[in-house]
Amino acid sequence: MNQDKENVNKLFRQFKNKYVTVDLRGGYQSEGTIIAIDNYLNLVLENENGLETVKGGNIVFISLKE
Repeated sequence: MNQDKENVNKLFRQFKNKYVTVDLRGGYQSEGTIIAIDNYLNLVLENENGLETVKGGNIVFISLKE
């Protein structure tokens, strides 16, 4: 089980410092660079408005912006 958790951590860490679009419940959307991410998919995004915290339970989809 601990090995599985470590693999998940690696997958989530690959998104750090990437510019993303996050689709949220209720039809909302947010964009920014991921500054921090945890195992619950809680995010801290940096965008033109400063820092924004996004709870993982509200995330529907994350897409990388190239």
